[in-house]
Amino acid sequence: MTLDQLKSLQAIVEGGSLRVAAKNLHRTQPTISVAIKNLEKELGLELFDRAQYRNKLTPQGEALYKKAKLVLGQVQSFENLAKQLTTGEELEVGIAFTSAIPVAPILTTIRQCKIEFPRTRLEIYSENGTGPLDLLENGQASLLIIPWIKNFETLESLHFMNLRFVSVISAQSPLLKEYQVVPKAVMRNHPQVIISGRKSSNKTYGVLEGGDQWRVNDFQTKKELIVQGMGWGSLPEHLIKEELEQGILAPLAVEGSIATSEVEFRIARLESEPVGPVAQRLWQLFQERASTTG
Repeated sequence: MTLDQLKSLQAIVEGGSLRVAAKNLHRTQPTISVAIKNLEKELGLELFDRAQYRNKLTPQGEALYKKAKLVLGQVQSFENLAKQLTTGEELEVGIAFTSAIPVAPILTTIRQCKIEFPRTRLEIYSENGTGPLDLLENGQASLLIIPWIKNFETLESLHFMNLRFVSVISAQSPLLKEYQVVPKAVMRNHPQVIISGRKSSNKTYGVLEGGDQWRVNDFQTKKELIVQGMGWGSLPEHLIKEELEQGILAPLAVEGSIATSEVEFRIARLESEPVGPVAQRLWQLFQERASTTG
């Protein structure tokens, strides 16, 4: 069993096909296929159900895939520590944040870190919901800015900012004239626009059960659908300030739902991971910005 075989297994499962796996690993499809067949031969198990059209894992394959992810995660941690001990400064540091948050204060902080550590490559990822957690899990990001909807026991965190979310609908919607608070039964016939993305962000909040839905993967598309009168939903207040002022969008009160909510966003990192000088400095810079902005 080799790490390359485990990486091939992970790439096929997460990419959904041999073609995508080969592209992501910069290898040919036959090379990936041979690696999986050799792994199956060594283990004496079939990892994929080849009777299926798509690459579907067998129950044994599913169990081994989960273990493979843990092994590869530990290998990544080992490699990161080795690089840190060898070079002193990390070769790269990944920062992942939720796309709902204003980008300007994040980029200002990252720019300052880059000035201080020009040799370190800073990887910046914008994800939906708690999607940054997936990047932390696979080693692409070491520092996150995420909505603190629940406690994450493995993470160390500190406050960054609060954001207001407002439920809105097109100001031309007849619902605003008919109701002050729209009954749930009525609202279920009007599509709610919901952000969906990576697996850890699949759990959504404030969703009207049993209602019609649009599912999108970014806030700009969600906003445009609502502006065009194609649905309703909750958006960060800073993204719709002009539309509210110009009367393009209007707040919407739905029975049993919170029209306006405030969500805390926190800077987070794994407690158990070793921290290099660049990641530590970036953490300090974000902490300093949070203390000045409140």
